[in-house]
Parts: sequence; C-alpha cells; structure tokens
Amino acid sequence: MGAPKPIRINISSRIDLLTLRLFVAIIEARSIARAAERENIAASAVSKRIGDLEQALRTELLHRHRQGVEPTSAGQALFQHARLIMRNLAELEAELIDFSGGTRGQVRIWANESTLFGFIPEQLASFAERYPQVRVELQSNLSPVNIQAVMDNSADIGIFSGALPTGDLVVHRCFEDRLVVVVPAEHELAGRADVSFSELLGYDLIEQEPRSSIQTLLLKNAGELGCVLRSRVRVGGFDAVCRMVESGLGLGIIPDRLAAKLSQVMNISTVALDEDWAVREHKICVRGDAELPVATRLLLRHLLEAAQAS
Repeated sequence: MGAPKPIRINISSRIDLLTLRLFVAIIEARSIARAAERENIAASAVSKRIGDLEQALRTELLHRHRQGVEPTSAGQALFQHARLIMRNLAELEAELIDFSGGTRGQVRIWANESTLFGFIPEQLASFAERYPQVRVELQSNLSPVNIQAVMDNSADIGIFSGALPTGDLVVHRCFEDRLVVVVPAEHELAGRADVSFSELLGYDLIEQEPRSSIQTLLLKNAGELGCVLRSRVRVGGFDAVCRMVESGLGLGIIPDRLAAKLSQVMNISTVALDEDWAVREHKICVRGDAELPVATRLLLRHLLEAAQAS
C-alpha cells in the first residue's frame, strides 16, 4: 500500500488580490484590527476573508491570541509569496505609462519622525507638482524598522538616522538636523544659550521609545559619562515629549525644527545642546537600483537632488 497522494489545491481560483493584500497587512501589523484600520475595511470583513482563505486552503494561517496574531509556518510561507506578488503588482503599476505620457506608480516611504517635520513634506509637495499621477504612501516609524521594511520589501524607500546595519541595501546621505533641549518656559535653564549633556543628567528627562534613534543616542552618551538617565515618564512622539515638558515632568531632547514650531504654541523654551553628537545625519536606503520601479527611481532622485541642494 503506497503513501497517500497529497491533496492538490487550485490556489489561483481560491485567492484574490484583496485578500492577499489584507493578509500581508495583518502580518505586518500583527493585528487584524490594526490591519483593517490601515486598509479602511471593517475588521469583521477582514476576519471573514482570512477565515474563508484558511478553509479554502485547508490549513491554519494565523495563531490568534489576546495580543494579536502570529503567522503559522504555512502563514509565513504565504506571507513571503504574497509580499512578492504585491511588490510585482506595484512595479507593474509603476512601469505602465498612460496615453497622456504621464508617469504613474506608487512609492512606499517609511521614515523616522524627524524626517516628517524636517525634510520630507516640502520635497513631496514639489515632487507631486512634477509627477501628479504618482501616489506616495508615507509611514512614520523608528529608524531600525524603516531599514527592515526596505529589506523585507514592505517599503521602497527608508529614511533613518544613526549608525545602523543596512545589509546589502544602497545607502545615500540625505540631510542633517540638530537636537535641542526643550524646557518649561519658567525653568531655570530657559534663559541659557546652551547646555551640556552632562549638566542635563542632573535633571529628569522625558524618555522616548526604546529603539528610537534619539533614545539610543542618549543612553549611549550617558553610559560613556558613567551615568544613567533620570526619568519619570516615557512617551512616543515629539509632540508628546513637549506636552510632558510643558506639564513639568522633565526636560526633553528633540529636533530643532520641530522645537521651533512647537515653542510658538506651547509654554516651552528651547536651549541649544552643546554636544558634537547633537548634529545628526539622516540617510536614505533602498534596494539595488536595478530593482527599483520607475516611480521609485524618480522620487529617489528628487530627494537626493534636494538633499544635495540643501
């Protein structure tokens, strides 16, 4: 008696592109609810599609738990192939030229929060004027996550800061910013022209997300001084840092351009941080040039030209 023959499944007739896109979103967000919000679809509809897909494929794709979801081995395999399919579709869209001769396509950018306030908005505006039919999807995330997103093909362009490993990605210099200290308007440091980091370590500081480039930088330099950060609060986002500072919970360290804007509408003051490492270089990472769709190459060139001009 021979081994049983494997059951063959006609996948092409059982999987549609929307379900594939939703499945990729679920794995990336590790949550059906967050994926549904990202794709602007009801969570119940997303859950039903995945349930129907599991039934059609006769295998479980997700481990569901209270904190969210994780892919099974089969789910991970589907995720890898689905992501490749979505990438190929995005490249197809970018390569197509309509009859009016305008360049079409979609570019996914994952950038750190500093970039959103200091560089990217003006560049996207000028790019949109030149290429109105190219759609840009912009997500804000931590620098290490942005690099990994480009490696995994979840993003076409990643913008990050810090000396982080980038594997085989192509890295370009982008722009610089300067970190400054934000203090309550009535604080004793408010009238100072500048302050050293060693002096700041005598005050409570508002900590930021553990893997953020600024938090990593602060911990590194505090360690080199043989000190630890004093802190009562950790938050995510520069605006939240400033709100905590305004409330008197500590001092914050954020990029200068954002600090200048928020100090106009909040009861805070900015003080220069007198450290060489306060000047940060931001970089752009992409996959190999040969892999980039037309729209991505155009936006990359636009960003690099703007960076060189500045």
